[in-house]
Amino acid sequence: MDQYSQYDLREDDPYRIEHSQCLKNLLGFTDTQSLNKAEEQLTQLTLAELVADPVPGTVDLAHLQTVHFRIFEDVYPFAGELRQTEIMKGGKLFLPHSLIIDTASDVFTQLHNENLLQGMVSEEFGKRAGYYLGKINMIHPFREGNGRAQRVLLNQLADLNNFAIEWAAISGDGMAKACREARTSDPDAKKLQRLMSLHIVEPRQS
Repeated sequence: MDQYSQYDLREDDPYRIEHSQCLKNLLGFTDTQSLNKAEEQLTQLTLAELVADPVPGTVDLAHLQTVHFRIFEDVYPFAGELRQTEIMKGGKLFLPHSLIIDTASDVFTQLHNENLLQGMVSEEFGKRAGYYLGKINMIHPFREGNGRAQRVLLNQLADLNNFAIEWAAISGDGMAKACREARTSDPDAKKLQRLMSLHIVEPRQS
């Protein structure tokens, strides 16, 4: 599971098994530790497949939902579905679920108005990718698995621009802090912009 997606527990969370902290799942697990281990194993395989066989789409909310479905379709019954509850971390709420569709539409429209960041040098692309990562992360459209779905979508955006993102070189703590600040005190995601700009691979030779 994403290192920085440990959400505050809510008693009224409809995605959890009754009287349990474990999320409802298709694998039959009733304890979080076993579910997490199995989920990680399954999704690692799927994520590798998505490198060779990317999800077709137009870089919008529907595209992100399809990515999420592909990653988690064998794990969660809510794969690809927008969350219908509030989630929080560190006592701070993510975007209310009633605002997900409209806010995502605004964010992706802005991205398309920037021509999907095409024609930028690597540093500029990294900064704008970091900005949009902050916006999408703030929306947090899914109950679980937001980080992985976001990274796959950004990988496709980078590939469209003949770049690649060195996620493995970014520390989990550094990413967590930058994402947290982007949704609480840094609406322009300046820390995420800098972090991403340092981990963009130059255009590949064809």
